[in-house]
Amino acid sequence: MRFLLFFTIFPSIVLADQGVEISCVNMKNLLDKEYKVQKFKFDVMTFQYFDEKKNQFIEIANKDLIIKKDFFAARFPEYELGFQINKTNESKNPIMSMSKYDYKNKEFIDHYLCDVKTAYIESY
Repeated sequence: MRFLLFFTIFPSIVLADQGVEISCVNMKNLLDKEYKVQKFKFDVMTFQYFDEKKNQFIEIANKDLIIKKDFFAARFPEYELGFQINKTNESKNPIMSMSKYDYKNKEFIDHYLCDVKTAYIESY
């Protein structure tokens, strides 16, 4: 019975990839008591962002992202979200930030401070 139970549960466990969950807060609102957290997921195959209108994560294939060393960006019709890993010589823990860039008007709209944690990401 245990053997059968293991094979029933095991396939659902294997479907998840290890990736990162990213939570970002607008730096303008960092000191507010009630601030809005932007949620993202990033794994080997996809970048996922939470669409509040649809109340679900939307996937973008990694091949459609701009990926460089310590940086990746997702482009949308009106803006680009750029995620940067910032390292300092003094700190052993890098900090991730996100910038919202209006590429039509060539200006940064907002800057975010992000928290990153390793997680198993399920595809939707």
